[in-house]
Amino acid sequence: MNDSKIARQIVAELPSLVAQNIIDDGAATALRRHYERQIKPSRSISIGLAISAVLGGLLVGAGIILLLAHNWDALSKPARAVVAVLPLLASIAFSCRAILRHMDSAAWREGCGTFYFLSIGASIALVSQTYHLYNDMAGFLLVWALLSLPLVYLLKSGAAFTGYLACVAARMIVISEDRGETGLLQAVFWLAAIMPFYARLAWKRRDSLMVTWLSWALAIALPIMAVPFYRDVRFTGVLVGHGLIFTVYYLASRCWFGGLRGLRAPFRSIGSLGLAVVSVILAFNDSYERPAWASDHGQINGLLACLICAGIVMLALGGFMLWRKISFNWGAACFPFFVLLAFVRVVPTEGDWAPMVMNMYVLALGVSTLVRGVRSDSLFSMNEGMVLISALVACRFFDSDYSFVARGVAFIVIGCGFLAANLVTLEKRRRRRAGI
Repeated sequence: MNDSKIARQIVAELPSLVAQNIIDDGAATALRRHYERQIKPSRSISIGLAISAVLGGLLVGAGIILLLAHNWDALSKPARAVVAVLPLLASIAFSCRAILRHMDSAAWREGCGTFYFLSIGASIALVSQTYHLYNDMAGFLLVWALLSLPLVYLLKSGAAFTGYLACVAARMIVISEDRGETGLLQAVFWLAAIMPFYARLAWKRRDSLMVTWLSWALAIALPIMAVPFYRDVRFTGVLVGHGLIFTVYYLASRCWFGGLRGLRAPFRSIGSLGLAVVSVILAFNDSYERPAWASDHGQINGLLACLICAGIVMLALGGFMLWRKISFNWGAACFPFFVLLAFVRVVPTEGDWAPMVMNMYVLALGVSTLVRGVRSDSLFSMNEGMVLISALVACRFFDSDYSFVARGVAFIVIGCGFLAANLVTLEKRRRRRAGI
């Protein structure tokens, strides 16, 4: 329990203490003055204010842009330039006030960060359109991202952090489509510039909602930034690459964020769901019906390089978790091994080897998740495992020539398994609470 909660409880108890003549009115007043200074706004109020500030910044920025667009043709070029810069100057003034006087207010920081970020983009676009400076989307996003980067550190704004990642991810896609570039060095630079801010917050406040927000933004942006690297890669390679990313997501989340799950653990949620979806897709023969991998040694070498890099990262994470005795799902950690096992055979001789191996992996992942749920008495994990096994069975049935009777019986058996597992777990919990 933090000091704010303790102070709030003490202040709430003061009237009853006075009524019972334990302390007098003077002592109660002195205690109230002392502890009220330690009471911080509740989290729900802070979240509401922050959300309202972000929405307010978005609406103000959008309204200014619409007003300018409505009267734009009636203005001269110098007037357009002045009007284009006015929102930026206003956002600078508000941000300076927030930095000097309101840095302890999330509403001020997020509202100013949102308004400032939108003002940068609007000013760049309007000035460029007025003087016909350039017509390059990649260049526009580059300048926008560079000018937004200081906002993240100065205002400590999650909205500015999210906007920065959106600009970077969009730029990566644009340069891939327009120029055919992967932008590896650029991606490293963009991430290196922003990661100290995220790492510092995650180190000090890993359970805070601010870190959760930033984690969602980062977890969504990274796979998008990876898309240009698959520009010349077959569909199977894209699946494998994203599967490796999702595996690293899961292990990193277990390593750093511990038992958090659901919306509070973005990397774990996206990693678990993404890995399950990728694995089920790779279990189909159609995933390998693109041009043969055997004749494309460049893609094979690229796949092996990705497997090696991901394997090194996973070994480091796994070693750390074993050292700290942090439990994790071994089925998820074995994805690179099964992928390597599948493609060692599919490269020289095409056939059903790779889908068969990935079917085995999906089954192993489902069973592993189910067993972890049973051991930890977690209905969520048990149902995760059952859903994964059910998805595999359903896909195999719809992909085969089984009769409707066989399919119906199989689904009934799986449904009974769902109900039985949940009932048994609930009965164990009831007996444990009753002391039986």
